[in-house]
Amino acid sequence: MKDITVLDVLHLPIMANAELKAGQNGLSNIVSYVNVLDNYYDETDAESTPINYGQNFYLTSMAYGVNNESYINTLIRHFADLKVSAVCIIDEYLKELPDSSYELADKYKIPIIFIDCNTPYALIISSIMELKLSYQESELHENLVHELVSSQCQEERKSEIISLLNKNFHSHIRTFYCVNTDLSSNKITAISNEVYLLNKIRENKFISGCHYKKGMLIIWSYLTTADNLSCEEEIQFIRRILPNAVIGISELLPLKRMDEAIVQASMASLSGAHDINGIVYFKDIGLSKFLVKLITNPFLEEYFNELYTPIAEHDEKYHSNLMDTMVAFIECDLDHVRTGKCLHIHVNTVRYRLNKIRELIPYGRSSLDFNQTLYFLYKIMKMKAFV
Repeated sequence: MKDITVLDVLHLPIMANAELKAGQNGLSNIVSYVNVLDNYYDETDAESTPINYGQNFYLTSMAYGVNNESYINTLIRHFADLKVSAVCIIDEYLKELPDSSYELADKYKIPIIFIDCNTPYALIISSIMELKLSYQESELHENLVHELVSSQCQEERKSEIISLLNKNFHSHIRTFYCVNTDLSSNKITAISNEVYLLNKIRENKFISGCHYKKGMLIIWSYLTTADNLSCEEEIQFIRRILPNAVIGISELLPLKRMDEAIVQASMASLSGAHDINGIVYFKDIGLSKFLVKLITNPFLEEYFNELYTPIAEHDEKYHSNLMDTMVAFIECDLDHVRTGKCLHIHVNTVRYRLNKIRELIPYGRSSLDFNQTLYFLYKIMKMKAFV
């Protein structure tokens, strides 16, 4: 299961008014538990404070630290010994800590967070636990989605999986697959604000969402095909939370064809055919959409391996970067000079690497055959999210 971090907790709506005062280098600390420490801590009496295992997100008013810098620093050292994830201080008695305390927090990588005293402990605790449950559910759903789209999944099992994903789904669905792309390198990067997205999705019982491969998958259901002639509302919902994501959008399909819709959306988002707003509909990606019908075909898989494996094995053995060169060549519109500039290598090196690929794979006879074969391989790699 994906670990919950302090940064994830700070993204929760309940923490909207929280202020990080120190320990920014500890935001990646894992949060496994939530605990409260408001009794007096006496370092000479170990039993005065229950011993807790690490990775606790501690809530405290730190009331005994008022005008007592020594006590605050002693408590921070105690938190360091406990290997806590973070310390969240309710600002009823203290609005700031001494500079020496912040220095200790930075040293031990303990985020010090202040939050309004009107925010109940119970709401913070329940929000963090709901977040953990949301991540567990997302992981379960991702595993189910992988099974659903596999070529080995039988029709009866597909129906079971769809029900497990969401028993409230209506009769028709459209899927949205969201990835972040670094425009400078055209590589997929981590989705940001996924925590908030998962929480918002859970508010609507007719939609579901989960992590999927390198992005986020959202499955939206509708009573009839007439309910969704346009999906502007859904796009705006996603865009408010993931403003920089590329969004691939499937056709509107019957619920039982969910596996096809998932492949459509993921292929669309990875096709590189998105418009200036980062939107790409499956229906607009051209010849590539026919590959979706073939993706589970054993013959296609065999042919893909016939092309992919020799190049991958050569790269692994000789560190030759043939695959990266092939990908850049396709993305640079088969332009050798642009490919060289993209990879920061001489154009003759580009030609040498492409000729090496010619030696490794079956492609036909002509240069056109070769380029078409590379394009075909590239498209299937996109579908498999290899690129």
